Amino acid sequence: MADSKLDTDTLPSVVSTAASDLQNLRPSLVENALTQALPLPDIMFGGAVLVFVIMFHAFWIRIITSSFLKRSDALRAGPSLWRADLLFTLTVMMLLALHLAEVVLWSAALIFGGIVAEWSDAAYFAANCYTALGEPFSLPRAWRIVPPIIGISGIFAFAWTASVLVNFVSRYNELRASVLGRSSADKTAERPALR
Repeated sequence: MADSKLDTDTLPSVVSTAASDLQNLRPSLVENALTQALPLPDIMFGGAVLVFVIMFHAFWIRIITSSFLKRSDALRAGPSLWRADLLFTLTVMMLLALHLAEVVLWSAALIFGGIVAEWSDAAYFAANCYTALGEPFSLPRAWRIVPPIIGISGIFAFAWTASVLVNFVSRYNELRASVLGRSSADKTAERPALR
């Protein structure tokens, strides 16, 4: 029994060491548990940029849509096939430019947020996540929720663009039908009547 006797001289140092270890461990435990359950910094960062990107998208979609509608209405008076084709082509190119600008916004957020170091890497990363292709490389663990948020913003923006594009295609088809209908009516009117 003498071997199991506790050394009373070392007991206070063991207790104080254990207490300081517990105090040092507790904040990191709470911080890790919170950031694992609810990674607030990356959700706040990603959410703020997502809202900004969607508001940017809304602003430019409104401008592109009003421009298309105004020009398509002007073409109804004296439409020509090549002008209808040109209007539709330019509109699609503006929509593409809008999505590329949104990738640049995400790239800037990654750079200025200190998450990615170089612009080319940030643009490649943002473009892959925005188009839902996936992460080309992993971000630091503290920012692991940002890539899905970038993907969500891309899904929102592409869905919105697709819904607007349906309207554009419908108007474009109406313009083409109007031009083709007018040209066939003109040809019929030019033909001499048979007796």
